[in-house]
Amino acid sequence: MICYCLAFEILEAHGHPVRTFSHHPVLRDTIPPVKPSVPAMPVPEEDTLFPILPMIPTVPIVPTIPGDTIVPGDIILQGDTVPVSKKYSNSWFNRMRVYQDSLRSRQYRNTLIRKVTRQDVPEPSGTDSSIIKSEQYFKPFSGKVIRDIYFRRVNVFGPSNIKDTTFSTSMKLVHLANRLHFNSEEWVIRQLLFFQQNDTLNPFEMSDNERYLRSRPFIQDARLYIINTGPSPDSIDLLVVTKDVFEYGFDLSRLSTSGIRASVSNDNLFGAGQGVRIGGSWSGNDNPPFGSQARYTKNNILGTFIDFSGGYTTLNNINTLDSGTYEGTYYFAFDRPLYKSGAKWTGGIGFSSNYSINMFNRSDTLYRDYRYNILDIWGGYNILKQDSRNPGSRRPNLAFLVRYFNLLFTQRPWQEEYKLDPVYNNHRFYLAQAVVFRQEFFKTDHFFGFGRTEDIPLGYTASATAGWETWKGRTRGYVGLEAEKFWVTGSKGIIYGQAGISTFYQNYASEDAVIHAKIEYYSRAFRFAGGKLRQFLYFDYLGNLNNYFYRPLNINRDLGVWGYKNVPLSGYQRLNLRSETIYYSPLKLLGFKFNFFTSVQASQLSIKSSNLFKNPIYSGLGLGFRLRNENLSLNTLRLSANYYPNAPYPMQTVFWEATTVVDFRFNIFSLRAPSFLQFR
Repeated sequence: MICYCLAFEILEAHGHPVRTFSHHPVLRDTIPPVKPSVPAMPVPEEDTLFPILPMIPTVPIVPTIPGDTIVPGDIILQGDTVPVSKKYSNSWFNRMRVYQDSLRSRQYRNTLIRKVTRQDVPEPSGTDSSIIKSEQYFKPFSGKVIRDIYFRRVNVFGPSNIKDTTFSTSMKLVHLANRLHFNSEEWVIRQLLFFQQNDTLNPFEMSDNERYLRSRPFIQDARLYIINTGPSPDSIDLLVVTKDVFEYGFDLSRLSTSGIRASVSNDNLFGAGQGVRIGGSWSGNDNPPFGSQARYTKNNILGTFIDFSGGYTTLNNINTLDSGTYEGTYYFAFDRPLYKSGAKWTGGIGFSSNYSINMFNRSDTLYRDYRYNILDIWGGYNILKQDSRNPGSRRPNLAFLVRYFNLLFTQRPWQEEYKLDPVYNNHRFYLAQAVVFRQEFFKTDHFFGFGRTEDIPLGYTASATAGWETWKGRTRGYVGLEAEKFWVTGSKGIIYGQAGISTFYQNYASEDAVIHAKIEYYSRAFRFAGGKLRQFLYFDYLGNLNNYFYRPLNINRDLGVWGYKNVPLSGYQRLNLRSETIYYSPLKLLGFKFNFFTSVQASQLSIKSSNLFKNPIYSGLGLGFRLRNENLSLNTLRLSANYYPNAPYPMQTVFWEATTVVDFRFNIFSLRAPSFLQFR
């Protein structure tokens, strides 16, 4: 916002008039005082929410951080936001000196924010002692008119979280890092809102909007707060608070004497909600020795809630085929998620052109030379039935979705043995799906993250899918049923259950029938040794008793025992069990936080017998920690020591690992492209 302040200084210095609005008589950039209409709401224990303020005194609107000003959308600044000191002349240069001096004053800088947000409210206990749904905060104000919308952006570096508005430091490095970052422009945040001035407040839409803001890759956290509940009893103001992720990122995925692979990225270029990534690799053992990638993304194109991504890669990091061959890809995609429960339309379209690369200098008899294109289109219509007698309640949603997928080879491997392989044959399918869902959320922290706000779903989803596919010149039908549900236990833990059954059929005979059952348990957070502690339990069964096209399962990496690599065990039934205890440590180093964990895991595959329980159990014990700075666009670093009592070939009994893992989050979008029940 510094640019706006500079503009007004220049206009006044050159004698240009500043436009005013008669319906907002503002003499010195102030928020008009208001009278209380309702009492302030209490703060829920599990999450610090800004209280509803019945009254805000007349205070100057001042920047809370350099370049950040809370200004009502239709109030035009008149004159200086900071009084001119007598020791300076009235020149433009000296006025800027006064403006900068005022920003250094902690008391002056935080006057408005302290009054608006009441940071003297005690922090919540953070022990999940109660679970309050996200929309509860807004329900007392359902149907009220949104009078004005205010915006506030919290610095990326320095504040401990989005609620920390009193942070101040003299460290030049912190100031330099914040200056390197382009804050998200106000128009970008406005386009991400589901409401505007003079709309009526919908509690579910408000909570949906908070989650949508937090799901954006360039926003770390976001909150919507109700302020100024007077002077009219039927209207309120809203304060939108956001905290960006540092826009610059770096990823080093390979470093050795024989090669390197790295990339740099900017997830919020110029603060406009767009991102770029450029990467490359070099290896003396590869042919060609150099590889590269480039990607561009744009979130919420023109306020339509459509996201775009496009680019190319020769680094084999977009693998559509399970072929084991090095590939390059050109691609683009448009996607419109179900950004709120009341949105009517959702869908997407994607296209990619893929080709194999003889990276390892294989002979013509071994190298699989092929090219193929993929076109993937899907769409859905969502029906939300609101109870007209109780606007504050929500009934289940009903949605209908369709999908068309076509994988077409323009060049297939010339070797005869691959011509019969389903992987190297054209694959096309059509699917239709009906979905019933009811999904609500509550906010917490220290779940999968390191302290950021996390949205935990509650509710259920049930779907029925039907269609047909043509693969290897063979057409067959498909039907599938899936359901999932989240429960809250009496001890405030979360149980997640998922079940699915599906089959293909031709001539009334079943093929590739899949059965899937999953149960996960997440305990509440307990205070322990200055930090927090949670217990996670996982059970997962997947089976296919009449395989036709499907390939057998394995237990490598995250599909079975963590740390297993290239283990040649396979079968058509798999059972995974895992227990993980996570300690969210208060230890912090240069903004990087530590989550320590211990894990016990076991897997079974139907290797020797179709009776799963007559097969050997492969187990692993793990101990380590995860390291992450949630202000940065970096993956989580995982360091662990693993012990495998009966390690199969080629695994060793003890395995040390240092790797990066992608940050896991619960899916907040209830509708996705229809698909087959996965078997992998």
